[in-house]
Amino acid sequence: MRWRIRAIVRSQLAPGDEIRAIARDEIGRDYWVLTDHELLQVKGGVVAQRMALADAVVSVTMQPPAGITIRLSSRRAGNTQMLTSFRRPNAVTRRLAELFGEPS
Repeated sequence: MRWRIRAIVRSQLAPGDEIRAIARDEIGRDYWVLTDHELLQVKGGVVAQRMALADAVVSVTMQPPAGITIRLSSRRAGNTQMLTSFRRPNAVTRRLAELFGEPS
């Protein structure tokens, strides 16, 4: 399935942007894709939401045993918000924690 997610996202990336991590939200069953420049939510085979990392304010919250919650909001007008939860740390949560100085 990840190859399908890669194909969906790759066709929509800006030139030079690359996929760095993919993780599946165990609760919503959506895929979250982290690239060099964006975080994208793939739902039902289409990109449902996307946010530029340069515009993002990110909060990564660890709540054992419930898991990890990631909240993103945009600094741009409209204040787009994204929210996801994972049971365990994964490539997406670790990379976001590295980028935004949050616990992984």
